[in-house]
Amino acid sequence: MNDIPKMISVDDTNLMPFGRNLAGDVSKDDYGDDRRKCFIRIPDPRQANQLLDMGCRVKQTKPHADEDPDDYVPVYYVQAVLKYRDKQGHEMKYPPKVYLVNLDGVPVPLDEENVKLLDNIRIKNVNVILNPWENNNGGISLFIRTMYVEQDFDDDPYAARYGRRE
Repeated sequence: MNDIPKMISVDDTNLMPFGRNLAGDVSKDDYGDDRRKCFIRIPDPRQANQLLDMGCRVKQTKPHADEDPDDYVPVYYVQAVLKYRDKQGHEMKYPPKVYLVNLDGVPVPLDEENVKLLDNIRIKNVNVILNPWENNNGGISLFIRTMYVEQDFDDDPYAARYGRRE
C-alpha cells in the first residue's frame, strides 16, 4: 500500500445514479446500512488507478449485453461516506461541509437534516474533497470532507425565470 494522502480531490465529476443514500435511510439501502453514502465517479482513469494502488475499493461499470465489449469505456467509481456523528452518536468535531449550488451559482450550505435533498435531485456537476481513512480490513475508506453539488436545471424551462435577480 502506498502512502496515504491527507485529502483527495475529485473535480468536475458526478454521483453515480445508483446507491445514493445521503439521508442514511436503511429502507433505501439494499443491505440495510444506515450510513450516509454515495458513489462518486472518478473521471480520470489515472486517478482511479492511484486510488486502487492506495488500497481504495475502486469499482467499474460493465458493458450491457447489447454493447460491444471492445468499444466499451468503463466508468470508475468509489463509495464515499458522509459522516456527521461518531459511533457514540456525538457530533463530529469537524463535520463535513456540503453545499448545493443553486441556479445563480450561489453555494447554499446543507446540514445533517437537509442534505437528504441530494438523494432526489438531478445533478450536473460535483466537486469533492475526500478524507482517506485506513479501515479495520487494511483497505482505505473515503469520507466526504467538502462537497459542492451543482443542481441540473438544463431541462427546466422555468428555472431561469424564477432564479434570483440582483
